[in-house]
Amino acid sequence: MQAIVTTSLNDIIPYQSIPECFPHLYSPKSWAWAVKQRQHNGLAKAFRKVGKNLFVNTHILAECIDNQQSD
Repeated sequence: MQAIVTTSLNDIIPYQSIPECFPHLYSPKSWAWAVKQRQHNGLAKAFRKVGKNLFVNTHILAECIDNQQSD
């Protein structure tokens, strides 16, 4: 049985903020590449467009990262 997870607006941040909020995960350069390749690297479902702005749901991003296979 899956737990129901709710998303709050606090979970949704501008995509540019990720390297600043989580420098241990992404440098600005590596994050820019991950964003460009999101359709191919398993991160796409963490992104949402609101108007012309791109946002990231940090809880879904964590799930996407967790689901990636380690090398």
